[in-house]
Amino acid sequence: MSRAYLPTLLLLALVIEGSLYPFFMPERYGSDLIMVPRFLVVLLVFIGIYTGRSTSLVYALCFGVIYDVVYTELLGVYVFGFAVVGYVFALSYKQIQDSILVPILLALVAVALFDYYQYGLFRLIGITDMGGQAFVFDRLLPTLLLNGALAILVLYPVKKLCMHVQHNSRLRER
Repeated sequence: MSRAYLPTLLLLALVIEGSLYPFFMPERYGSDLIMVPRFLVVLLVFIGIYTGRSTSLVYALCFGVIYDVVYTELLGVYVFGFAVVGYVFALSYKQIQDSILVPILLALVAVALFDYYQYGLFRLIGITDMGGQAFVFDRLLPTLLLNGALAILVLYPVKKLCMHVQHNSRLRER
């Protein structure tokens, strides 16, 4: 049963990102700021830190494909971006796992790099015409604020969930 906890959490984040969040967006209420929820990126970083690189990479590839198919017309953007995040930021060192600040900072760096990667790619192929300064101040900083708040809220529960899943996995291997 515990094998389904992490995919269920990621699926819930995917649904919240794409379905429920648009009802609460600041631009819906007249603000010029664009807050993009990157809950999957934050969770992939945390899963990578607490369960390991291979687990994070598998979830990143699977949910990247789902995200691309469901929410975008351009296939491969999220698969590649999530896979890079799942691989590069899966630093499962004991010092990082025991820290509170480092996983949150890693998640924010991952969100910033993922958003910049997506912006650069979309700018290159002409999907967006937003300038660099507007991107940083109107989109990147509010996005980091939103995802930083999420990272602070979910760090401890996700850490405990990952530890529980790993413990049950070791018990099954016996």
